[in-house]
Parts: sequence; structure tokens; C-alpha cells
Amino acid sequence: MLAAFSGLLLAAACPPYELFPLAWVGLIPLFITLERSPGGGFVEGFIAGVVFNTGVIYWLAFNMGTHLIVAAITLVLAVVVLATGWGAAAWVFLKIRSRLGFGAWLLVPFSWVACEGWLTHMGELAFPWPLLALTQSGFNPLLQIMEFTGAAGVTFWVAAVNVLLFMLITAPAERVKRWSVAGLAALTVVAVLAGLHARRYLDSGRESLKISVVQGNIGAHEKWIKGTQFSWSIYDSLSRCAAGADADVDLFIWPETALPAHLMHQSVYADKFARLSSRLNAWILTGASDFQRVGDEQRPLNAAFLAGPDLGITDRYAKIFLVPFGERVPFQWIVPQLGKLNLGQAEFLKGLRPTIFTIPKDDITIRFPVMICYESIFSWISRSAVRRGANLLITISNDAWYGRSPEAEQIAALSRFRCIETRRSMARASNTGISLLIDHLGREIVRTRQFEKSFATAEVPICEATTFYTVHGDLFAAVATLVYGVFLLVAAIGGIRK
Repeated sequence: MLAAFSGLLLAAACPPYELFPLAWVGLIPLFITLERSPGGGFVEGFIAGVVFNTGVIYWLAFNMGTHLIVAAITLVLAVVVLATGWGAAAWVFLKIRSRLGFGAWLLVPFSWVACEGWLTHMGELAFPWPLLALTQSGFNPLLQIMEFTGAAGVTFWVAAVNVLLFMLITAPAERVKRWSVAGLAALTVVAVLAGLHARRYLDSGRESLKISVVQGNIGAHEKWIKGTQFSWSIYDSLSRCAAGADADVDLFIWPETALPAHLMHQSVYADKFARLSSRLNAWILTGASDFQRVGDEQRPLNAAFLAGPDLGITDRYAKIFLVPFGERVPFQWIVPQLGKLNLGQAEFLKGLRPTIFTIPKDDITIRFPVMICYESIFSWISRSAVRRGANLLITISNDAWYGRSPEAEQIAALSRFRCIETRRSMARASNTGISLLIDHLGREIVRTRQFEKSFATAEVPICEATTFYTVHGDLFAAVATLVYGVFLLVAAIGGIRK
């Protein structure tokens, strides 16, 4: 029950609840039960993992984009795999604890970072979503350390606070208690300094772009049933309203598949799209369908298109990292026949190039990638784009597939992480919300309410600073993993000698 309580505390710290202080003590019940575990620790870790991961990603079972049974199986498999990782990590830790003694608890933050690393590096099954860092999405000063460490630094900080509080409570030696207090003080200073350091960027985004994110609030299946003209009329009308409210909008952003049409192959809507851009005297980015011929087959693409005033469509991007089982059955490069399975997925073809869109404005050029929905949770995508010159990040999404679940709040929070890591502002347009404009400190400038037809317009600062994380990537995570690996090896050698 203590292990399950840990899972509950951590889940409550995540969006949409964002009770982030609970995460600072959330692991302590699990640590207590591990310290007196009569078994190997696997069961306790597994139970905590089941409760936490179910509490965070239960919305997988509500995916309206696939069959109900497939969605339920996806949730069960995801939770079991993730919880097995928790159980295995707890079992390994207790082996180390038996070799190295009470001081082995100090390795927990390193092991947690190492274990979360595999969520990002599982190829087509990568799922860096239920991270310990997600529990701190409501604590913006601490998030600023991601400029140096990425999300791994926040995970390390949370795990370290829990370990030091646990040692302060349970350590038999006064010396250990004093060192625990000193460690907690140091972690507090880190959080304060991170927030203060971020203030240096307050004046670095003097150039700006006025962006309007347009939210059509069209049902997940409604657009396909009622056709392209139905969707077009909504986004056309909302964009004209936004332009009427503020005539100086530079860029309008419509969500993922806002237009359920093959835009490059249906000249009627391509012409309408181009004419609207000229009429509003603004650039428009939209998600739309596309396809590519592979042999005799016509394979669909999940794409984004940019049109400029008097220029027509200037560039496009097709989504590269597709949702496993939702947009594409993985591992087709090994077994091509998997693409023939009908699990209710769209079965998109992968895009071939990571496009950087460009918009000239005054004396600067705005350069940005378009991350389509799921792609915004991967730090390497935004980091790679910034290394190739991007000074703005854009995400388009359609969160209607998961209804009124926490999925929309969680992916919006994870998207904010990308802003802090790279010090780039972000515009996020979602069909049913949450649509956001976020600055380069990860602060929300403006947001829409969910399940309303609306738009949000604001000046978004353009920052071109180069961060440590942009240059060095997951160096912190790599070092933490190496440290854990060394002590794991030491413990293993000690066990062999015994």
C-alpha cells in the first residue's frame, strides 16, 4: 500500500492537477517499503509503477482513432512495460543496496535518470511521456535548469529531494542527517539560481512576430464525415475574425489536419488557401492531408503547408515520427507485412525531410520547424531544428482523439519543456485545445479554453540565444547514466567476489 501511495502522490503532481510539491515527498513511501522489503523489491516497484503510469496515461484507452479493444490493449501493455521497468529498477537497486550499504540511496537520482533514458531511446516505441520531470510542470523556476540538463535535470532534482528527505528521516547517524540537510539546501539553491539565471533572457527577445492560433473545435470524426468545405468555412471565418480584431497579424496557425483535403492535389482548396493568405496579408500554416505514390499504391501523409501573401504554398512538411499503432504499426522495416494489419490506425507513410519553414519579416528571417502533435514530446526534434537555424517553434495538434482527458494538458506541458531547453518561443494550435503561445522562458503568453471555437493572438518574442542543451544535448543524462553504470559494475564485482 505504501508503494501504491507513492504512485498516487506522483500522479497527482502531474497535469492537470499540478500539485507539484507532492512529488518532493512522493517517492518516500516507496523508499520506506523497499528498505524493509522481504522480497527482491520488484513487486513494490511494479505496484508503484502501475499506479503512477495508469494515473498519468489512462487516456490511452480513450483513443477514438482506433478500435476500443486495441486502445485498451495499448494502455495495458504500456502500463505493464513501464511498470516492469520500475520493478526491475527497484530490484537492481536493492542488489546494490545489499553490497554498498545505506549510502547506496544516493544513487537513486542517477538510476532514475538512466531508467528514464530508455523511454527516449526505444526507436519507434520511444515514449518519453510519464517522466518524473512532468510532475514539476507547475514549478517554472525549477524548469529553467532544462536549459543545461534537459528534462533529465528536473527528474534528478525531484529524485534527489526525495532521497535526502528519506535519509533525513530514517538515517541512524547524525552525520548523515546533517549532510542530508546540506544537500537539501544545495538543491534549493539550484532551483533559486535557475530561476534567477533565466531572467537574463528577459530582454533577449526584442524582435517579435504577431501570431494567431486558430482553434476550430471540430469533432475527431466530424471533419471526415462533413467534408473539407465544412472545415474550411470554420477556419476561414475564425481567421477573418482574428484579422478583424487585430489587423497586424503576421502568421495564422491552423491545427493538425485542419483541412481534410489533399492540399497539393486539390487545386480548389490550394487556391482558396493561397487567396486567403493574400486577402489577410499574412502567412498561414495549416495541417492537411497529403499522399505519396509508392508503386501502384497511394500512401497517406500527415502534413503541414505554409502559404504566403501573393506567393501561394511555399513549403510543406510530412510528419516523420508517427504515433506507434495509432498512425503506423512499428517495425515495418523488419516485417513489411505489418503495414497490412488493420488496427484502426491511419497507417501513414513517414515523411522524408525535417523541413525548416521561413518567413521574412523586416530585418530578420523567421525560421521554424512544425512538430505535429506527438513529435513535440521529443527534445531531439526541436534541438535539431534549432541547431539548423530555427528561432521559433511551432506545434500543430488534434487532441480531440482523447476527449476530455488530461492528455491535452500533459502534451501542452511537455511542449513547454522544448521552449526552455532551446530558449525558443512556441506557438501551439490544437483543434479542440489547448492552443497556446509560449515565450522562451516557458511562460504562457495566452491560451485558449478547450472545446470552444476560438483564436488567440499575441506578440511572440524571437530569441536566438544558444543554450548549453542545444549544443550538448543530453550530456547530463549521459553522465548520470555513466555514474550509475560504474557503481552498478562495482556492486556486481563485489557480488562475484563474495
